[in-house]
Amino acid sequence: MTSDLLDCVDRSLAAERAGDAIAAREWHDKVPQFAKGRQRGILATLVALGPEPPEWVWARWIAYQTARCEDGSTGALTRARLQVLGGGFHNDLLEACFREQGDPIRVAAKVMGESWLYHQLVVHEDRGLPLFVDEFATDRLAEHAQLARRWVGAPMGGFELGASRPGARLRVRDLAEDEWIDVLDLGARACAPDGHAIGRLVPSGLGEALMFDMPPLGVPAELAQLVATRPDGGWVRVLEAWRARGRMASRHVMRQDYELAGDVLGLDVVRFGTHPRDLPRVRQQLREGRDEVSRASFRILERARLGEIEASDQAYVAAAVLNVRAFDDLCRRRPQAGDAASWAHWAQLVPRPARGRLAVLADR
Repeated sequence: MTSDLLDCVDRSLAAERAGDAIAAREWHDKVPQFAKGRQRGILATLVALGPEPPEWVWARWIAYQTARCEDGSTGALTRARLQVLGGGFHNDLLEACFREQGDPIRVAAKVMGESWLYHQLVVHEDRGLPLFVDEFATDRLAEHAQLARRWVGAPMGGFELGASRPGARLRVRDLAEDEWIDVLDLGARACAPDGHAIGRLVPSGLGEALMFDMPPLGVPAELAQLVATRPDGGWVRVLEAWRARGRMASRHVMRQDYELAGDVLGLDVVRFGTHPRDLPRVRQQLREGRDEVSRASFRILERARLGEIEASDQAYVAAAVLNVRAFDDLCRRRPQAGDAASWAHWAQLVPRPARGRLAVLADR
């Protein structure tokens, strides 16, 4: 990479830490090596949300930047955590790398980018979140850091995920307290096919409503119950014990997707928005690099417009309308009779920022 391109990388990073998604994306797009990748998609989503996304989106963006930081004291913390995980929970990745004479740096990049466990440990257990804010957040990012600071100290929990309720609320049973509560429904059920998950409930900034700090990790009911009894650091030993007994591996905590504006991951959008008979073909095309998430998002929105999706699945509609390409494609189409009422109906069911995007479609 040339010095000019490295300068673009530095400028993009500085813009992110200042909370300027537009400038960050402009500098990021100047680097040919970044033509594809998660970061490009995340910046595109942030730009599309406009200058005032909900405070919880700001908090998630700060947490995401914390986990990616490689500079200063925060960077020293992330490198130390990568070293521990590389020799511990994710040592199978490193061993495979050595057998294949690969590059250990790629293993570190994979863990940093895809490991749910790494993210949780760096941001919370290692207290990287407040360290990053104090060390690097400037301008608008610093101005919107208050909610992120309130997330510090949130314990890990085990949960049973129940039904969606009106007002974009999800019924969740805290297994430690054996108590059902309502949390902001951003689509966490999609993360847990068996109905149980581990994660952290944090303030959403929307009244007293809680939310998951990032999409939770779906796990067996037994593991969720064990984690619920060991919230303060002990949950990590529970996962390590499961791994030692062969009941968990690296792949169980790895995610190719990362979402800031919801809990429905791209792969789940593809599953929900694709006919079962077409799913093997579509998944193969996705592996080959085709943008099947946008196509599935568009299909979901078409079904929502026609009233073919249940209200309880509002989180999929919210995830679909937040897809930049699908939303733009829909805006280019001529509105049809009944569209306004349909989009207004869905706008009442989903939380911000998806609500605003659906309101735009209704206004058209």
